[in-house]
Amino acid sequence: MSGPAAVHRIEDPIAFARAAGLHSGQAALAAMPRLQDRLASDAGTVAYVVRGKLDQRQRRLLELEITGNPSLRCGRCLAPLDFDLQLQSRVLLMPPGAVMQDDDDPESPEWIEAGPELDLLELVEDEILLSLPLAVRHEQGKCSDGDEIGRISGRDNPFAKLATLLN
Repeated sequence: MSGPAAVHRIEDPIAFARAAGLHSGQAALAAMPRLQDRLASDAGTVAYVVRGKLDQRQRRLLELEITGNPSLRCGRCLAPLDFDLQLQSRVLLMPPGAVMQDDDDPESPEWIEAGPELDLLELVEDEILLSLPLAVRHEQGKCSDGDEIGRISGRDNPFAKLATLLN
């Protein structure tokens, strides 16, 4: 495979893990469609490093390190919020059609079925989505003032009027 798409692919991921392969690169946030509704801006990139290895039980796995600073939307004031992304995870590679033995080990990594090639961009996007908190917010007292939502929608904030009734 050649061209830009080849940059974010691993041919034969099981052999890659067995050979302790190493792959690193950068992925544009704009190229991650499932992440778009969480972003305030799709500008920027994340850096990733993927290492293949065998665990102590001789299972093939990938270790991922993903770093970046995506701009997310604050759930409280809707303003952009720079999120420091420092992610490390492990993913077991299962041969196609194999069944994961149900082990009750809470430390056991997640697993994926490894086909003839692995789309790293999709894997990186999956890991980012799984790592984001459900509600991203600025620190207490760091949000825009309470009328931010009213200004965004072009109307007065109805809750501001309620606050005057309580006083």
